[in-house]
Amino acid sequence: MAKEEPKDKEEASAETAAKPKSKKKLIIIVAAVLVLVGGGAAAALMSGSKKAPESEEEQAHQEENRHLAAVQLDTIIVNLSENASFLKVKMTIEYDPEILAKYSGEGGGGGGAGGEGEGGMPPLFAEKEAQIRDAIINTLSAKSAAEVLNPDGKDQLKEDLVEAINEALGLEEGPVVNVYFKEFLVQ
Repeated sequence: MAKEEPKDKEEASAETAAKPKSKKKLIIIVAAVLVLVGGGAAAALMSGSKKAPESEEEQAHQEENRHLAAVQLDTIIVNLSENASFLKVKMTIEYDPEILAKYSGEGGGGGGAGGEGEGGMPPLFAEKEAQIRDAIINTLSAKSAAEVLNPDGKDQLKEDLVEAINEALGLEEGPVVNVYFKEFLVQ
């Protein structure tokens, strides 16, 4: 029996040694799980916050890479608002054909607004050419020579022309994005 007691003591000491090891393992496992869950949550938050700016950047990149088309208008000569000056201008209108395609068939006559009509002009532009030219003439003739001769004045004139042309087209979304002057003469 004396020999049995040491076995019991050895078993008892082995059991007590196993308990701390199992507690240590449990603590390590719980800590590892918490680290993984915390890391996953942090990664989800970080990637979620990055997606919003990326989507804005992607939209800006898509806008830069969108296919724009242009149509050249005939020369327009108008009297300016002050004194006896006149303005002779030849311009190119840059527009988004995808926006025009949304409205294809509206306004009758031309059919697909994104295609090329008479003289390389989209059908909707051809249908509304009188309204477009009228809007351009009204916008130009409202300016003075001093307004259109400085660079800031020209930039403002371009913005005013884009707005006037889009209004003349009568669409919910304006397809015209820019106006470029090919000739610009004030006398």
